[in-house]
Amino acid sequence: MLIAWNEKGVCKDSTISFFAHSNTFKQYYYYVYNCGSFRVTSEYEINREAGFCPLLMIVMDGSLKLEYEKEIYSVSSSEIVLLDQYHPHHYWCEDSCSFLFFHFNGKDTSSLVKHLLEVNGSPVFSCPQFGQIVETFSQTYRTLIYHNLKVERELSIMVYEILCQLENNEQMYVHNIEHYSKSVGQAISYFQQHVHENVTLTEICDVVHLSPYYFTRLFKKETGYTPVSYLSNLKISLAKLMLRTTNITITQIADSLGYSSDASFINAFKLRTQTTPAAYRNRLKAEERSGSMDTHNAQTIENNPSLTAVQPSVELEDSAKSVSWSPLKTKREKTM
Repeated sequence: MLIAWNEKGVCKDSTISFFAHSNTFKQYYYYVYNCGSFRVTSEYEINREAGFCPLLMIVMDGSLKLEYEKEIYSVSSSEIVLLDQYHPHHYWCEDSCSFLFFHFNGKDTSSLVKHLLEVNGSPVFSCPQFGQIVETFSQTYRTLIYHNLKVERELSIMVYEILCQLENNEQMYVHNIEHYSKSVGQAISYFQQHVHENVTLTEICDVVHLSPYYFTRLFKKETGYTPVSYLSNLKISLAKLMLRTTNITITQIADSLGYSSDASFINAFKLRTQTTPAAYRNRLKAEERSGSMDTHNAQTIENNPSLTAVQPSVELEDSAKSVSWSPLKTKREKTM
């Protein structure tokens, strides 16, 4: 349900949606408690001793100030804030700011958020994936709000995709579409948005309005991969994140990524990683038991060929339709 939000400093055109999920779903998957789009003024200020669940904020325009673990950050346009639920946090707007956000939770959420914060070294992320993160959120939000579809699956996939994009050390997604043709960029964007589906070559050719023969040759020439291989690699990258950070079953992962059966998923995973999903997960658990602190570190996985899927080396278009931005490398302000 879309709600106009009435809070001090929040402009009238701001909206928020709340979602209810079954206990079974919350036991196994990531889920979204609420999400929305806020435009705020200098009167906006939030001060919490702790949160009830992690919060992710995508700053679209303007800036926010954030106090977190005794440091103050200036969060600018095209940056992302990730806050866990355990530490006090204080954020406010000194002028004006527009941002997208969602509170999320689920099994093993705390460990994943802790991992992302440790790897990044800060609750503020400046990443080249910003445009695709915006598109992932916006596409899901528009679809759910205006088409009233079943929300649990779509929101869970959105969380996985965005967190996976924050895991930028693995280079799951690289973004700069200017080196590629319009048709290839359009196809890559479509694959990103439909990674949880079984997209066929015929379907993607209908999207880009090219024949299968010509499009396959064009896509491989520009990316080094066939369209089918590219989508398969994206699925495996997302599967690896699920295996590392949750305890959901192989069957559930296969279903969430659009595979027709467990066997189909296992074969695809083994083809690209030289190991099975179960062996991949067990190996990481064994490293955790042995006391390794690098179990979830991208470099550790990169140094073990049996754990590494081939990654698409292509660049994606920042293609959110309803907003505009310029990815900036801003200087972050820190004071005590």
